[in-house]
Amino acid sequence: MWECEYSREPVDYRLLWLRFIRKIWIIPIAVLAGIILVAACHFYVKAGGGRTYQAESLFYIDFAEDAQGKEYDYYNYFTWGEVIHTDFFMDYVYEKMGGALSEDEILSYVTATVDSDVRYLYVRCATHSPELSVKLASILEEIVPKFADTRKEIRSIELAKAGDTARDSSNLRMGNACFLGACLGFGISFVWILVWLIMDAAVYLPSSLEKRYHITCLGAAFMPEFAPNWKHVLKGAEKIAAVFGDESLQEETGLSEILEEEKRAIVSCRNPVGHPEELDRIRECDAVLLVLRAGCRNDKVLERLLEQLGRQDIKVTAAILACADEKLISRYYRKQK
Repeated sequence: MWECEYSREPVDYRLLWLRFIRKIWIIPIAVLAGIILVAACHFYVKAGGGRTYQAESLFYIDFAEDAQGKEYDYYNYFTWGEVIHTDFFMDYVYEKMGGALSEDEILSYVTATVDSDVRYLYVRCATHSPELSVKLASILEEIVPKFADTRKEIRSIELAKAGDTARDSSNLRMGNACFLGACLGFGISFVWILVWLIMDAAVYLPSSLEKRYHITCLGAAFMPEFAPNWKHVLKGAEKIAAVFGDESLQEETGLSEILEEEKRAIVSCRNPVGHPEELDRIRECDAVLLVLRAGCRNDKVLERLLEQLGRQDIKVTAAILACADEKLISRYYRKQK
């Protein structure tokens, strides 16, 4: 019974490299696609609704002292984030804007925070218009110092730096996004090509067919050793059964020229797995020639064919590669310097 052990089949690195070179055009396309995709996603996330412009005002806070002579210092990052959104500030801004902005819009545009030094308060106004951001900042510069009058913990609040300009705060990093997209495109395509090539069980070379299926391969019709192999392996066989794994190969093998020269009879037989009636025709012949399409991923079909022939005690005399890639084979066997 025929058997095949893929686990013992060595990797043909030369063939793998030659086939990889043929697929290398996929990499630059994948790199370009990765750049476009990642850059577009980054732009959509960061500036999908338009660019953001931020005006920042800096205030200095003079805290009062408690009964023990210690300054009040509990106005931290979280506290100011809540305080700036209270009615004391929002109602003033809404009134100054004349109702041009809703309260929800004002809440989303205005933030306040302190860093390591709680005496310095940063009030930021970020909108999609630099003019609007500066206008909101100027209004808040009027009301924030007045907040000191409402709190015993604060003696005074002074404006240290006015937010009279608005910078683009969209945080677009298109260069980084393009670089990331290029790396992803290159890495994914490179790994995908390698995995695809390694997992490909198709036969491309006569030697691969012989190693895997233990069948003498005459080669491809264009190879110089094909005719001598044909004469030697099939000598004495006047009637040859050509078993086609793929019926479309019957007109593409290049056998007709050789047969015309040698005046031999050939019986074209379909795959006996799907056409059991072909078995009797195959038995009547002196030799069995298996015709396989090179580069076709039909390894399981071929295995089933060989298993069926083995069950019927039909021995395959030889095999040939049809539709083989002449350039690939010539480069594979090219003499190395």
